[in-house]
Amino acid sequence: MGRNLALLREEALSRKSQLMVASGLMVVALAVGGTPAEAQESGATSVGLDDIVVVARKRAAGEALQETPIAATAFGAQQLEEALVEDLTDVGRLAPSVSLQPSSQRGVQNFSIRGMGVSGSTPSDEPAVGIFQDGVYWGTNYGALNDLFDVESVEILRGPQGTLFGRNVTGGAVSVRSARPSATPRFVGTVGVGNYGLIEASGVVNGPLVGETLSGRLAVQSRTFDGYFTDTNTNSDYGASDSLIVRPSLRFEPTAELDITLLAEWYSEDGDPTVARGIAPNTVPGGPITLPETEGYVTPADYWSVSPDDRGYNDVDVFHGVIEANWNLFGGVLTSVTGFRDVSTRVRTDYDGTPSQGFLQVIAQDQDQFSTELRFAAEPSTFFNYTLGAYYFEQSFDFREARTLNNSSINLATRGFLDNDSFAVFADADFNFTEQLTLSVGARYTDETKTARNAPFGSCSMDFMTCTFGASLSTSDENVSPRVGLSYQLTENQLLYASATQGFRSGGFSLRGTVLIEPYDAEEVTAYEIGYKGDILDDRLRLNVAVYQNQYEDLQRTVLGVSPTQGVIQSVFNAADATIEGVEIETTAILTDNFQINAAYSYTDAQYESFAGVANPGARRFVRIPEQIWSLGARYEHVLPGGSLIVARASANHTGDYFYDDPNLLRQDDYTLIDASISYSLANDHWTFTLWGKNLTEEEYAPWGSTLGGLGQNLFPAAPMTFGVRIQADY
Repeated sequence: MGRNLALLREEALSRKSQLMVASGLMVVALAVGGTPAEAQESGATSVGLDDIVVVARKRAAGEALQETPIAATAFGAQQLEEALVEDLTDVGRLAPSVSLQPSSQRGVQNFSIRGMGVSGSTPSDEPAVGIFQDGVYWGTNYGALNDLFDVESVEILRGPQGTLFGRNVTGGAVSVRSARPSATPRFVGTVGVGNYGLIEASGVVNGPLVGETLSGRLAVQSRTFDGYFTDTNTNSDYGASDSLIVRPSLRFEPTAELDITLLAEWYSEDGDPTVARGIAPNTVPGGPITLPETEGYVTPADYWSVSPDDRGYNDVDVFHGVIEANWNLFGGVLTSVTGFRDVSTRVRTDYDGTPSQGFLQVIAQDQDQFSTELRFAAEPSTFFNYTLGAYYFEQSFDFREARTLNNSSINLATRGFLDNDSFAVFADADFNFTEQLTLSVGARYTDETKTARNAPFGSCSMDFMTCTFGASLSTSDENVSPRVGLSYQLTENQLLYASATQGFRSGGFSLRGTVLIEPYDAEEVTAYEIGYKGDILDDRLRLNVAVYQNQYEDLQRTVLGVSPTQGVIQSVFNAADATIEGVEIETTAILTDNFQINAAYSYTDAQYESFAGVANPGARRFVRIPEQIWSLGARYEHVLPGGSLIVARASANHTGDYFYDDPNLLRQDDYTLIDASISYSLANDHWTFTLWGKNLTEEEYAPWGSTLGGLGQNLFPAAPMTFGVRIQADY
């Protein structure tokens, strides 16, 4: 294992050095070539009950969210900043039926919407909630929890989005749009400090490089903290992290009819791995274990303490590049979006979280992908508008894992490769029969292929250089995902809609150290939804309601087992059929000109219709899906004499209880998180001072946990109460 650790650590440090050099060169280049510039504000920001403009349906122009017949929530840059958003997990607490949580490994997402998601860190698991950055789909769950910085908007689309967004969005989609360059000079700089050794600094410069033809933007952020936990072996801080984001972008507008935007991002994070709090083997047969409050397992006194036998490390490097071109042509807009993404992860974790090396794990994962989409959107008449497109995606990954079990008495390693390519064509159209009544229809055809080869645990040397692979296996799949919807504009500010749609999550191979077997099939969903959107009481109250039912076939489930020679074994099977139904309510009310409140509520009823090998499957609850989620927020602003401004915001976000595992043996109790902030801006709008706090009631909860296949239990606790101050200069 020592050679394994040295090899991977050296590789990670080499990649990080290259990243730092590239980042420094980019900073120098743009500093020499450009002048400070202004951020182009998103149409997705709103003041009071103004329209929020979204691009979720890929039309020729943005649409008002309240006039879009889909269940979606959108946030602009100001809303994200005031809500203390650091990454997408924070955004997930602001929308109904949405649970955007991390996995047991730092940087790996386990997102779910309307009850559908993934739970685990197996790289071959296809996401059920697709993440799209600037129109580019992220093909892996790894590297998906980067810091959110200098973004224009985030849109969360609930329910299957198979027609416009394609494969692997059976739960929904999260669309992130980066801030774009503009020709208005602007500089924004922010510094901040907080508890647990938090130090953060960021800067954004933006402006013209060649008149109004070429604009540039550079955003850089650095964040470091010492960790939220105490290592009980050494009595030292644990969980430290250092992250760096460098985001250069260029916008070229040679004519009024054509614009080309180049976006790039380097993201680097290193430090300690996520924290596992180990728990003794289950000695309470016949019933679930409630955590973290059950006496004898985890108590408040030791909740923020860990006992890693090996400190480990975590290194994540991500490169992301996008070229987007829009050309006004033939009465419509021709759009091309081409993206490349490279993710490298190096992790060493004491997974069982006990003082002994019961389960020491090393993971190395490299993924790269390329995608391109070409679409044409037009509105030739008030009766008819449409979007046509073609899409190509390819990715490959190399996954390596080594385990040391039972205090080094067992050493095992595995390696797997996967190549995946997918081609699709799609069309979506609206027919406006009257000014009030609109019919929407669409469909997407997808053809994809996957090829995998794998060396099971024990078939590789501990440095992964020598492996014995089994035969390669391939699978191909075709799918047609249709959608039909009907909407009726009751009044200018009230909309009724109904829709039926289908989507699918790709089939494939389980690559987590097991012998490669025949592929599992695609997971398919048929979804029905009715909804209401209204701005009432003189536009001082916004009320959105959606009711849905999703019917799933061939649900993909990760089954945990235990081997005395390999530890926890994870395999993916088509294990179940299920029906998920629920209701979602979102509302915003302006109580006075200075004071507004917002609230969201969702109820999810997820029932298994069948589950292979399980008697009475309807008695089982879905993994990590709370029945009820609600949030409540309030915002108050006051202009002081002389023109300075105070803005205060507070929010409560409640998550109902849920189980970590399919057998429903390990449960997290419900919890409520309280966040608040207050900011003071000088009259000239150039300086803002902010005091903020998160989890102010010090809730103790764990977003991820495992029964370790029967070997015991472990939990991965979330952050305790954090607070700090920020100072921002805006010129």
